[in-house]
Amino acid sequence: MNYEPLIEGNYYHIYNCGNNKENIFIEERNYAYFLILLKKHVLPCSDVLAFCLLKNHFHLLFI
Repeated sequence: MNYEPLIEGNYYHIYNCGNNKENIFIEERNYAYFLILLKKHVLPCSDVLAFCLLKNHFHLLFI
C-alpha cells in the first residue's frame, strides 16, 4: 500500500472505527487513555483542532 506523506500546513481529517462497528471505547477510562496517547504521539508534531470520541469510532481534525 502506498501512502502519501502528510504535508505541513494542510488540514487532515483522520477517523477510524471498530470492526463491524464494534465499540473501541469499552470503559470511560479508555477515552482518557486514548487522549494520553494522542498527547504523546500526535501533539509533538501536529496541532489538534478538534476531536470527537464516540463509543465505536473517533474523528480527529489536525493541521
